[in-house]
Amino acid sequence: MLIADDMGWGDVGYHGSEIRTPEIDRLAAEGMRLNRFYTQPVCSPARATLMTGRAPIRTGVYGPTAAWNDRGMDLNEKFMPEYFRDAGYRTLAVGKWHLGPNDKAYHPMNHGFDHFYGFLHGFINYDLHSTYGRIDWQRNGATVREDGYSTRLIGAEAVRLIRERDPERPMFLYVAFNAPHVPLQAPEETIAEYSWIEDPVRRTYAAMVTELDRSIAAITTALEDEGLLDNTLLLFFSDNGGALRHGASNGRLRGEKGHTFEGGIRVPALAYWPGTLDRSTFDEQITVMDLLPTLASATGIDLNPPRPVDGRDMWGSLKDGVPPPDIPRHFFGLPPGLDALGDELRYAYFRDRWKLVRSPNEEGNLQVFLFDIGDDPYEESDLSAEFPEILAGLVAEVESLPRLQSVTYGETVVGAELAGLGGPAWPEPDYRAPTGTPYAEEEDPIVHYRGNWWERVENN
Repeated sequence: MLIADDMGWGDVGYHGSEIRTPEIDRLAAEGMRLNRFYTQPVCSPARATLMTGRAPIRTGVYGPTAAWNDRGMDLNEKFMPEYFRDAGYRTLAVGKWHLGPNDKAYHPMNHGFDHFYGFLHGFINYDLHSTYGRIDWQRNGATVREDGYSTRLIGAEAVRLIRERDPERPMFLYVAFNAPHVPLQAPEETIAEYSWIEDPVRRTYAAMVTELDRSIAAITTALEDEGLLDNTLLLFFSDNGGALRHGASNGRLRGEKGHTFEGGIRVPALAYWPGTLDRSTFDEQITVMDLLPTLASATGIDLNPPRPVDGRDMWGSLKDGVPPPDIPRHFFGLPPGLDALGDELRYAYFRDRWKLVRSPNEEGNLQVFLFDIGDDPYEESDLSAEFPEILAGLVAEVESLPRLQSVTYGETVVGAELAGLGGPAWPEPDYRAPTGTPYAEEEDPIVHYRGNWWERVENN
């Protein structure tokens, strides 16, 4: 499972991008393009949904877990690797976690992964491997201080795990790249390959995507060299849509990361399994919450989940063209930092031909829209005034959904500057040398924040 971070619909070559992505394009040409693959509008909700097959209204993860959160997802949730480990798989995670940083109970080694190499937060400096002045780079709970561009290191670790695998056990390998999420950083020689792009933000972003593509090529080459491709299902997708101000392109899709328009939740995706999946374009809707039941079906695992799963088993549709079940799908997102479901809630809700959207309009104010998404994939015609009864009915359905309050926002925070340079809203990297205690080894942070996270309170 290969995941890009904040990569837009229009940032792959096979969708017409000027960015060179030859390996992703090859996999799309020789595999199955998932043309209507949907995820959640921001990072942590997408990953929580992926890991559990459950929607944000069930997991309570509506926004990104951040440096000031002392909690992550409900510890009683069962994660995808736990199912695979129960079935005899060796479970390996590389790259970004972003499901709870400050308490080890929420770390990947406590949620079904036998091995973890990477970082816990939503972003890091690609060269220093730091977040807010502290090292956030580990292998199995021990901080690793090493040189290297993180995209290349993530790819190299995945290759090593493939080559050094246990041949007696099947392997579940989860590779969550941080590229091309901010901060915008890439090797100078790769940036130079795009010297003809005038916008420096887009130029660096393009280099980051190319580095991602090259790491994916290294992984697929390792699978081929080891003779594993014919017995490996490979998935690629982005965790959410691209952030336009940080250099991404969502093509003609409306909106961007954080929105529940198509540009925020419809992402480039593909499935590749030579000899099992046809070279084709799959035009049915498939979502990140479908992957758990779909992968279980593909591998013959009996899920028997302890809690209800919202995802559909799409394996018969992907492999044999069986029509998928037609059920409503819902996508929720909060702006970063909010911890209650109030007036700021954003959502998308699909039923039949209709898509209901609550998202910021061009003036930045939240508005409810209605689209015939089949005939209007670019969401150019709001039909809410033309079909008020349809609109009212769908709004009522959404408002009737039982929802958990947020479970991800707590009190404990690292002692660092939490906004400004190096933060998720800034494209520029923070090159201050990290001085804080590594996240991997932190047991009792010196500084806590309570209530509003910017209010500093010393820990006695």
